[in-house]
Amino acid sequence: MPPWTWTGAALVATVAAVLYLNSLGGALIYDDTNAIIRNRVVIDEDFGQIFTTPSWWRAGHGRGWRPITTATFAVNHALHDLEPWGYHAVNVALHAGVSVLIVAVFASVTGSGPAALGAALLFAAHPVHTEAVASVVGRSELLAAAAFFLAWLCFLRADRSRRVLWDGGGVVVFFAGLLAKENTVTLLPVLVWADLLYPRDAAGPRATLWRHAGRYGALLLAVLVYVALRQTIIGPGAPGPQPLDNPLVTLPLGPRMLTTIAVIGRYAWRLAAPLQLAADYSYDQIGAITSPLDVGFLAGLAILVAVPVVGWWSRARLPALAFGLGFLCLTFALIANVAFPIGTIMAERLVYLPSAGACLMVAALLASLTGSEPSTGDPRRFSPVFLVALLVLVGLYGARTVTRNPVWHDPETFFTAMVREAPRSARSHRELGGVLADLGRHAEAGRAFERSLTILPDDVATLHNYGNALVSAGDLDAAAHAYERAIAAKPDFVDAIMNLATVESRRGNWAVAIERTREALVYQPGRAGLHMNLANTLFRAGQVDAARASYEAALAAEPGSLQIRMNYGTFLHAQRDYVRAIAVYEPVATAHVRMAAGLVASYAAAGDQASAHAALARAEARFPGDVALAPVRERLGAVP
Repeated sequence: MPPWTWTGAALVATVAAVLYLNSLGGALIYDDTNAIIRNRVVIDEDFGQIFTTPSWWRAGHGRGWRPITTATFAVNHALHDLEPWGYHAVNVALHAGVSVLIVAVFASVTGSGPAALGAALLFAAHPVHTEAVASVVGRSELLAAAAFFLAWLCFLRADRSRRVLWDGGGVVVFFAGLLAKENTVTLLPVLVWADLLYPRDAAGPRATLWRHAGRYGALLLAVLVYVALRQTIIGPGAPGPQPLDNPLVTLPLGPRMLTTIAVIGRYAWRLAAPLQLAADYSYDQIGAITSPLDVGFLAGLAILVAVPVVGWWSRARLPALAFGLGFLCLTFALIANVAFPIGTIMAERLVYLPSAGACLMVAALLASLTGSEPSTGDPRRFSPVFLVALLVLVGLYGARTVTRNPVWHDPETFFTAMVREAPRSARSHRELGGVLADLGRHAEAGRAFERSLTILPDDVATLHNYGNALVSAGDLDAAAHAYERAIAAKPDFVDAIMNLATVESRRGNWAVAIERTREALVYQPGRAGLHMNLANTLFRAGQVDAARASYEAALAAEPGSLQIRMNYGTFLHAQRDYVRAIAVYEPVATAHVRMAAGLVASYAAAGDQASAHAALARAEARFPGDVALAPVRERLGAVP
């Protein structure tokens, strides 16, 4: 890289990092919960499972496979558990790194120093990136973009020396990017576009394409390997896009295309004037468009018509502009919902990579209008007018980014903002209701859930969450009604059935609770928690033998569960089956102090005082000073 590029890279990295410093105090919220907090492979730091199971949804319900992203979460967890700052720090560092790579790649491809530096600075500051950077789960976008540009940089180096080595490195990085997120695949058409517009061979584009045919073939092979692995991991039963996330899937072809084109217009406006931003566009924030005279559709159509016109006009006059436009279109095509519906109708994090093309377009046009030198990249030839105009744009973008980052500070702030920014979204109100219920503000939570159900009546997730909130408020009758509505809409909704059974148990309706739990077991016969809940209810109902059988089934389904062993051990102790209780407690006595205390108590009750004292000594060595051991210590008295 020329000397100015190193200076520019340092400036870009500094801008990117400084603008996101106030995101470091953010919490782990929203999608971070499934991706990290509730993700057992992350918490257990099980890298084998990370690469062989679907990513961050419950087993059997995965919608993606992004093992590299998940692995970075596991590394974060290994270093600092669930403290959020480290996760956010990695995201900020990745964003700074991507911004620096943009300087290097665009400068090398276009030969325009002002366009490359301007694009990177605009990219570093652009507010549309706040969702990808400030939300930890947006790391998949950052990693994919980093791999995209780093692989590209390898290929640019390969054109100058040691071609096989650098081409091979580029393919490896590209494949790693696919394992972070699948949109890395768009590098292949972007490389072809770059070779057409900026041929590296003196003989022209055709010779350049032929020269790079092996590279294209290697990248295509990497894609095929990735697709085969992904299909093997996810399996044939993976769910498709859900109507709540992407309402387009339920629309007829005409309204679907009208709405899709209108969404393209919304994306363009977010890139051009990112004042109004939102973390949610799900049902029914973007209503279905049925008329070709709708303003939103006409705006999106105008964008689509302008693309080929601007591309044709600029390809010879201002190739950096044409290149940026092609980059934007090719990387955006995967998320446009035109060829096939994706998992969401719209999300700002999805334009993290495409926005680099938009930033290049703005910078190239600005450089051309202000007379900056487009070819040498000499910093002395950067027009002062260009630098001032760029500084103003970066300053405006940066100010909006800094004011946007605090939205991710804590759950209440985040979901309150989500409702404000997406008032027609059923999900926004539902999520706020859950947060308010956790805070004990039950009346406000109820209003939020009711508003969500007004937008999307009988949504099973909302009804289930509403039922949970009503249970925490102590309104068991209303909770039961909410669960029953959820089950009526989705008869195999096992979590709702199980929670309804718990409510019936708390109301003393043992027979109904037992019937409901057995109903849930029909749908998920191997679920250990259901067997344990059934056993607990049978025990309370006085059906001791049936309870024992259900505890045994629960233990067989999940032998390592401490909760099951604690419940079963307590049951066995109450039945004076101390021998079996000892067998249940002993394998996990060092895992939890309550298991150790249960083992001591069972030995003592069985009359084996020597074993009880020995177990107590081991427990006190393993859990020194733990108050949970005090009762069994007092019961045993002095050591013989």
